[in-house]
Amino acid sequence: MKSVVMYGSRYGNTERVARAIADGLRVYGEVELTAVTEAPVTLAGADLVVIGGPTEAHGDTPAVEGFLDDLHAGALDGMHAAAFDTRLDWPRWLSGSAGAAITNRLNKLGADVVAPPASFVVEGKVPQLKPGELDRASAWGDTLGRAVIAEVPALRQR
Repeated sequence: MKSVVMYGSRYGNTERVARAIADGLRVYGEVELTAVTEAPVTLAGADLVVIGGPTEAHGDTPAVEGFLDDLHAGALDGMHAAAFDTRLDWPRWLSGSAGAAITNRLNKLGADVVAPPASFVVEGKVPQLKPGELDRASAWGDTLGRAVIAEVPALRQR
């Protein structure tokens, strides 16, 4: 199975979460990790695409939005996908969720979203991940890998 994990990050927290998700996926095969500003516009050959970013103004960042804008309609048809974000430990209705916004975009691009968006919590004036969030991100990556393998048994033989 080939996975591509892409992220937007301001303070490094979302990048750290993306790395942990990639670590959780590695047991299932090849994983490419890249910032959305350096990501290819075509994702041909990927079995799973995971995209995340920090939550800002109740949604995703301009970098993540720009990457998704550059994908043509149907670019993710039939491709498995998932989204994540980092956000403050506030109720979702108050903070918003970049993961939810990204998931909506993934659906519109034709992706088969395999899991609800995941949020990883930051705290403090200079945001830092709460303890345990990287372990949780790695476990979520493993969960995504298992979900895709369960849906597409042929990927087990790769």
